[in-house]
Amino acid sequence: MNNQALISLLIFIFVYALIICDLLPRSIVSLGGAVVLFILGVIKDREVVSLINWEAMGLIFGMFILVRILVESGFFDVLSSYILKLSRGKATVVFLSLSIATGIMAAFMDSITVMLFMATLSIEVSRKLKTNPVPFVLSQITAANIGGSATLMGDPPNVILGTGLGITLVQYVKYLAPISLLTLLINGSLFLLTNKYTFRGAKDLDIQYIKSLKPLESAKNRYMLLTGAFSFLITIFLLIFHKDIGLTVGHVGIIGATIGLVLNGKRIANIWEKIDWEVIVFFATLFIIIGALETTGVIKDLANTIVSFTKGSTILTKNVLLWTSGILSGFIDNVPFAASMVPLIKSLSGKVPLRLISMGLITSFGTDVGGNFTPIGASANVVGLAILRNAGIEVTWKDYIKKVLPITALELIIADLLFLLLYR
Repeated sequence: MNNQALISLLIFIFVYALIICDLLPRSIVSLGGAVVLFILGVIKDREVVSLINWEAMGLIFGMFILVRILVESGFFDVLSSYILKLSRGKATVVFLSLSIATGIMAAFMDSITVMLFMATLSIEVSRKLKTNPVPFVLSQITAANIGGSATLMGDPPNVILGTGLGITLVQYVKYLAPISLLTLLINGSLFLLTNKYTFRGAKDLDIQYIKSLKPLESAKNRYMLLTGAFSFLITIFLLIFHKDIGLTVGHVGIIGATIGLVLNGKRIANIWEKIDWEVIVFFATLFIIIGALETTGVIKDLANTIVSFTKGSTILTKNVLLWTSGILSGFIDNVPFAASMVPLIKSLSGKVPLRLISMGLITSFGTDVGGNFTPIGASANVVGLAILRNAGIEVTWKDYIKKVLPITALELIIADLLFLLLYR
C-alpha cells in the first residue's frame, strides 16, 4: 500500500470513528476529512467535482423539496385520517395499518419525516386505545427501514447505491420491492404476534370519532396538497422513463422540485429555511472521502481480498454482502457505508459469480434492514425513540434489542433464502 493510499484509509477510519462517536455534527467531520485530503495532496482540486455523485445529490435535493411541500400542505394529516377511517377503529387493524403505511411512505420519502409524524400520531392513537405506544413505534421504525429498501428514492443508501451502480427505479421495483413488501408484511405480523398481550385490554377507537374524521378537510392547504402530489407523481413518472427521454436521475429530482416550487410560488417562499442543508454538505464531502479510497487503490485491494475469501462461491458472496452490510449497519452510519460499497461492488463486478445489479440490490436491502438491529442503526430509530422519550417513555438498549433483534434476524434469514433462489 503506497503512502497516499495509507493516508486516505487512515482519514476514512478517523472520520468514520468520529461519526460513530457522535462528538461533532457529521457534516463538519466529513468536511474536515475532505479538506485534509486536499491539503495533503491526496486529491487534486480538479478531482473534487468529479468525485461527487451529482446524480445522487440532485435526486436527494429534489426529493427534500417535494417532501417539504407535502408536509406544509398537511399531507400527513390527510393520510392519517384515511388510515384510521379504513381501520374502523379496531386496535389490531390500526396497529397493522400504521405499520404498513409507514413502510409504504418510507419507500418514497425520507424516513425522518415519516417517523416524526407517525410516531407522534401513534402515541396519540395508543392513548385513545388505552394501550402501550412502544410496540406501535417499534413496528414503525422497523417498517420505515424495510419500506425504504423498496425503491431508488427510499433510504439514502438506495440513492447512493442506485445512482452509483446505475440501478434504476424500475429495477428496484421489479427485483427488490416484492421481497421488501413481503418482509414488511412479515414484520407487522411478527410485532402483532409478539405483542398480543398489549391488545388484550385495548379499547377500539370510538366509532363516532372515526365517523367524524373528514380527511380532505384536515389539509392545511388543498391547492398545495394537489400540486405537491402532482409534482411528486411527475417525478416518479420521469424516474421510470428517464433513460428513454435522455435525463439523468439527478435531472429528474431537480425538475420535479422545480415544478412543485413554480406551482406554489410565494406559498412556500420560506421553504429554503427548512431544507436539511447539513445532510447535503455531508453527502457531498463524503463522496470526496470515498473517492479518495478508490483513486488510491484501497477499494481495489479490498475487493481482491473478498474475491480470495469467497473463492467463486455464489452463496458465499451473497451471504458476505447481505450479512456484512446488515450487521455493520446496525452499529455504524449506513450512509458512509453505502458510499464505500459503490466502488467496492464495481471492483467485484466480473470477478465474482454475481451480476452488478444483484450485488447492489442485496447490499441495499442488507444496509437498510440491518439498521433495525440497534437503536442507533438508522435515522428512523433515533427519531422514533426520541419522540417516545419526549413523551416520557424510555426504551433502553436492552428493551430494544429484546423486542427487535430476533425479528430483524429472522427477516434477514428469510430474505437471504429468497435472494439465493431468485438472484443470479
